[in-house]
Amino acid sequence: MKFSAAILVIAISAAPAAAANWAPAVNSDALAAIETPAAAPSRANPRDGQNYSGAEELLIKEFAITAINLDIPEAEVMQQNGFANAFCFEHALRQALNAVLEDYSNSTSPLAKALGEIGALTKPTKSDLKKARQKTMDRLNNPAALIAIVRPYKHNQPQAGETVEKNWIFYLRMEGASYWAVVDRSGEKAPYVYGMN
Repeated sequence: MKFSAAILVIAISAAPAAAANWAPAVNSDALAAIETPAAAPSRANPRDGQNYSGAEELLIKEFAITAINLDIPEAEVMQQNGFANAFCFEHALRQALNAVLEDYSNSTSPLAKALGEIGALTKPTKSDLKKARQKTMDRLNNPAALIAIVRPYKHNQPQAGETVEKNWIFYLRMEGASYWAVVDRSGEKAPYVYGMN
């Protein structure tokens, strides 16, 4: 018993010396040298290839939008292609984006908001429209912005009660504000866009 206690005392007293030989010094330089991986983005942007490729291609090539976050999974696009559609998904997305950049008939739309900010909501000139479109485009082409395809009975449902079965519906978030671009699947109604009241 006395012998094992002596070994234990020797081992405990030798531990700091042994630890000094293998443990690195913890100081501000050592901590600064540690690289932590960046957090993975919760959504993908058009260049990531994680969304429906037709949406990515259209955003990049036709609208030069590369920074917006996307939530347009290919499986959802294929499922919604099963509804009665007069045209394909790409044409619907194109019409939705054109509505975002051109339609200011609803005072809650992104373009109407931009026109209001420059003081030109009533009877805007061509110059006013150009400035407001650029503001809207800058808000779209931003890493904090999001465009998502609305799924049946899921979150981000349109405020006016439109249904996915009858419309291609796109949810947009720009500068913390929510908008919906609605494109009638039959093509009988003009596309429109509005924001949350």
